[in-house]
Amino acid sequence: MTRRDSTLRSGVGLALALGLGGCLERSERITVEPDGTVGIEILFKTESFEELHRAGTAPALAGGWLTEEWVEEDEEGEKRYLLRAETLLGADMPLPANFAVPGDSRSGEYLQFPTAITIEDRPDGIYYHFHRIYPAREWARIQELRELLLEEKLKVLKDKEHEELTRADHMLVIGAYADFEVAKMLAFARRAHLELSPDAPQDGWLGVHSAISGMKAKLRTDRVASLLEIQEKDERDAAIKDETERWEADAFKLLKTSMREFCGYTGSRLRAFTEHYESQRRELQITGDLGDDSFQITVVMPGEIVGTNADSISHREAKWTFSGERFRDRDLELMVSSRLDRDP
Repeated sequence: MTRRDSTLRSGVGLALALGLGGCLERSERITVEPDGTVGIEILFKTESFEELHRAGTAPALAGGWLTEEWVEEDEEGEKRYLLRAETLLGADMPLPANFAVPGDSRSGEYLQFPTAITIEDRPDGIYYHFHRIYPAREWARIQELRELLLEEKLKVLKDKEHEELTRADHMLVIGAYADFEVAKMLAFARRAHLELSPDAPQDGWLGVHSAISGMKAKLRTDRVASLLEIQEKDERDAAIKDETERWEADAFKLLKTSMREFCGYTGSRLRAFTEHYESQRRELQITGDLGDDSFQITVVMPGEIVGTNADSISHREAKWTFSGERFRDRDLELMVSSRLDRDP
């Protein structure tokens, strides 16, 4: 089952976690040869097939990678989906900065990791410098809303099993969900509006704000509360998914209508607004998905390692281990330098 950014779709426990789906394990081994050739091998592991095949998550044949997929099953019948990808790049070839296939218009929303190898010829040897950066992905702006409107309100329910929840508990979940979704929608819309119309009179935006705030009352709370009482989990999840997606679609239609009515957005400007809004929404979803992914990056350098910020070093290998939370709102740099003696 894939992660979703809608809090009602899987009950209170998942509301607090804001989604589900197993974490994706990424193990990458980068080997730098003395002539500057770079070999990259990456192994992805996850309990979710969809997790493995999110756009931009893993390399693809279309991007010039050799790939292999298979499934492993343990004694309890639990499946794990694996994908191995390999590539070999010459010294004059750029290293990949993401896993988007060529021509993907959304490539900028995916995980970015610009990587470079530089080689220096010095009197005491040949120096090799590996540098990779995982640029900061915005998270705090929406996380503050999430903590205030959702997690703080629902923490009183965190120790209850689904069967223990009362009608009042269900109504609390519904209200928290609606408050958070509306606040998130307004945050995305306001940023898109300021990007396109920084000098527009504020009364137009306030009209939009009022209209979208009214969407809270249009969520069919009695209907959703009844769905939350369904005991069979898959049936409950599917029914809540349908109901919340209907409400979210109606809210987005109202947003576009309001931007036309109050801000005069039509034609190309309305399309630009919609694209900006959707890009923010998708990027946040990807950032949320990356949060519990695990990364293990190993770089094998020519010669002796002379400096690194790696977590551990073993002979010519520098290794980093971290989760996707490390580059929420701040850059994460991986650096290692080595020296190779010249042949006598």
